[in-house]
Amino acid sequence: MKTLKELLGDKPLHFVRTGMSILDVAKFMGLHNIGAVPVLEQSDKLTLKGIFSERDLLRRCIAKDLDLMSTPVETVMTGRVILVESTDTPEYALQIMKQEKIRHVPVREGNDLIGMVSMRDLMLYDMNLKDEKIELLNSYIQYNG
Repeated sequence: MKTLKELLGDKPLHFVRTGMSILDVAKFMGLHNIGAVPVLEQSDKLTLKGIFSERDLLRRCIAKDLDLMSTPVETVMTGRVILVESTDTPEYALQIMKQEKIRHVPVREGNDLIGMVSMRDLMLYDMNLKDEKIELLNSYIQYNG
């Protein structure tokens, strides 16, 4: 069974820092085609402070007519972050995401953030597994039928 670390592979971790404007964060997300980004704060080391998502942009910024150029991301990010471990399975991550009604979850290894997994990533993984099973069953039927 695959782990989240294996699922992430060498996919880079995209993140933003506290103090960045909402507009800069939205441009960063658009540039990298991502729907959510972890917000990190620099002290003696980088620390996860929250997540900023497209939903935050719509509900907490656009709908409230905030100034996107001057409002820092940490004032509108989601501060309560649910994390999964790199050794967890994609099935477990999907279960957590359904239970918490979230579409993105950060993955950590020890104290280090190593990536983000989206609902889409997990659904594609699940589809690929099912495709492999179908192919295996078709082969079995053809050669044993």
